[in-house]
Amino acid sequence: MPTSNPITISDNIYRTYLVGSMESPAKADGGKGWRQTLTPELNKRGIYCFDPTREEISKVGMTTKKFIKTVKQYQKDEATEKFLDEMDKIWLGVNKVIDKQNIHVFGDVSYVENSNFLIWNLDAGDKPGGTIIELTIAWYRNIPVYLISKMAPEDINTSIYYFVLSSGHRQGKHFETQEELLTFLDEKYYLKEKK
Repeated sequence: MPTSNPITISDNIYRTYLVGSMESPAKADGGKGWRQTLTPELNKRGIYCFDPTREEISKVGMTTKKFIKTVKQYQKDEATEKFLDEMDKIWLGVNKVIDKQNIHVFGDVSYVENSNFLIWNLDAGDKPGGTIIELTIAWYRNIPVYLISKMAPEDINTSIYYFVLSSGHRQGKHFETQEELLTFLDEKYYLKEKK
């Protein structure tokens, strides 16, 4: 017996891409922990979450951990074409046949471009790679980025901090906790929790 209806893009008002380190996070959880905590809270407010820790497997056909190991081996072996083909799946997405229909599974670029805002969790010790590219695309496309980080502003790289705050025509923000972010989103976007 199902416990709840599935969350879909079509039954939500807003979309967000949850960005942050997956390859080298300070917490050895592949970037899943904070996303698993925050996603249900956002869903209750009518916000659909593009979560790469959940969705990457549909693009690459393997867990994030195995994918990273695979592409690292291609780097080591200088297997350039295999490396590029696998990384294209992450950034550009893939076409698949699902229920006899051709479906395009978004890549990270599309996740950014189809979001109303991005949420980035940055812990001290994280080594963000692709997140920097996603931040840049959001900034260029005038999509606000909301940063969750207990790091003091002066401890964050100045260019990164600029791109966060300047994103979305200077609508980007820095929050210390998920709770502060949720309060902000409720007020800014006039959100109410779904019952």
